[in-house]
Amino acid sequence: MIDKDVLSAWEALQKGTQFSNLSKDQQQKLSRMNEILDQFLAANKYVFVSPMWNFSMPPMLKAYIDNITIVGKTFKYTETGPVGLLTDKKVLHIEARGGVYSYGPMQEFEMSDRYLHQLFTEFLGVPSFDKIIIEGIGQFPAEADKIKSRAILQAHELAKTF
Repeated sequence: MIDKDVLSAWEALQKGTQFSNLSKDQQQKLSRMNEILDQFLAANKYVFVSPMWNFSMPPMLKAYIDNITIVGKTFKYTETGPVGLLTDKKVLHIEARGGVYSYGPMQEFEMSDRYLHQLFTEFLGVPSFDKIIIEGIGQFPAEADKIKSRAILQAHELAKTF
């Protein structure tokens, strides 16, 4: 997670401080973040499964996204703006929502899937972003089985190409 230790370590490294001269906490945090980033970069396909919480994603998913959105690793800056470096990857986002946010009056409140889609396709350069959205179970409990069955069918179909 990006915190004051990480931010101050990054600043120190940019100013020329050697990694070995960082505090033990800073070294441990940066090392763990690098492990997570390396694991992410080694994969060709990513599956994110999350609930919608208060119109967005859980904080741990956001912390993970912050950990893998690193200049020089997953994107770079150019004279014309940022360019994504994940041009050979695929993403699948599976999200559960109690209400309906894909269309209708609450559509503008949905900020998690839209955020992930924009981040991965427009910023990080991922050419393939699929999603399975399971929504309305809390709003329409009598239709829960039908909603789940549709999502399972969609997952089976998507598995053929993902």
